Amino acid sequence: MTRPRRRGQRRPLPLAGVACAAVIVLGAWLFGWWIVPVAALISSVLWWDRPDVARDVMWGAVAGWVVLLLIDSLHGRTWALARAAGGALFLPWGLLVPVTLLFAAGIAWSTATLAQAACARISARVSAPGD
Repeated sequence: MTRPRRRGQRRPLPLAGVACAAVIVLGAWLFGWWIVPVAALISSVLWWDRPDVARDVMWGAVAGWVVLLLIDSLHGRTWALARAAGGALFLPWGLLVPVTLLFAAGIAWSTATLAQAACARISARVSAPGD
C-alpha cells in the first residue's frame, strides 16, 4: 500500500501512464485501436512493481485516446461521424465519445491488471527457486 502524501508534497510522475499514452498516440496511426492493449501490456510489464500501475495505464490510455479524438476533430467531421455511428449503435450521438473513452480505459486496465499479476507470479517463482 502506498503512503498518503502530505500536504505540499508533489505526486510522482505516473511514468506508466505517460508511456502508455505516448505509445497509443504514436501507434494508433499504424495499428488502430489494437495498440491500446499492446501499449498497456508494454507499460505495465515495465512498471509492474508499482502498486498503482493499472490505474496509471488506464488514465494514460484515456489521455492518449483523447489526444487522438482531438486530432481527429481538427478535420471537422467528428460530430458527423459521431451522429452516424451513434445511430448505427443505437446510442445518442453525444454518448459515443464517453463510450469510446470507457472502452479504451477498460481494455487498458484489464490488460495492465493481468500483466501485473503475471509479472508478480513470475517474480515470485524466480525469487523462490527451492519450491
